[in-house]
Amino acid sequence: MNAYVDMRRLGASKRVITATPRQLESLIRLSEAHARMRLSPAVESSDVQEAVRLMKVATQSAATDPTTGTIDMDLITTGRSAQQRTMAQHLAAVMLEKFRHMSKQTLPIAEIQKGIATDTGMEVGAGELREALQSLERDGYVRFTRSNVIHIV
Repeated sequence: MNAYVDMRRLGASKRVITATPRQLESLIRLSEAHARMRLSPAVESSDVQEAVRLMKVATQSAATDPTTGTIDMDLITTGRSAQQRTMAQHLAAVMLEKFRHMSKQTLPIAEIQKGIATDTGMEVGAGELREALQSLERDGYVRFTRSNVIHIV
C-alpha cells in the first residue's frame, strides 16, 4: 500500500515512528470491512482510500505531538512524545553534571527544580523532572529516599 509507505516516510526524517506494521494490518481490515459494508465480495481502491482517510483522522487526533505538531506514534504507545523523552534525557545529563559538583548528598526535588530554573532560566515541569530523575535512578546515580527526596550516590 502506497498510503502506508507515505505514512512511514512522514517520520523518517525526524526519526519518529509515524506508522507501525499493526497499522498496516488495520488498514487491510478496514478496507475489507468497508467492502463488506457495500456488500461487495472484493476490495476496491475506494475501500482502501476510505480506510486510509479513517486511519489518518484517528492518528491525527490521537498521536499529534502538541509541541511540534507532527504525528508521533510514541504518544500512543508510551504516552510520551519522542521530544519529551529527549528533553528528559538532556535534563538528566544536565542534572548529573550539576550533582557531581555538589556537597549535599540529599536533596528535595523542589530544590532541584528551583536550581534548574535559576541556572537555566527554564521552568521544568514536575513530570519531566521526575522522569529525568527516574532515569538517573535506573543508571545508579541517584536513589529516591522518600517520594520527593533523592540521595546522590
